[in-house]
Amino acid sequence: MSNILPQSLQDEVLSMPEYRQGTNKIRVQLRDGRIYSSVFVAWGNEIIKVGTNDVIPFSAENVVSVENDL
Repeated sequence: MSNILPQSLQDEVLSMPEYRQGTNKIRVQLRDGRIYSSVFVAWGNEIIKVGTNDVIPFSAENVVSVENDL
């Protein structure tokens, strides 16, 4: 499973306000319609945490849309 967002979404994440230096807090929608909040992305491309989960419960390649979650 990949933690790297599709290239087509990386610029969109980078255009959002940062949650912390180099980190964005976003909401994602997956291909199957599921939505996850509190998704933390480092440097606009790598999902590093989802909520309080110890593991990322989806593959970043399945993300179809992103929005700010501040």
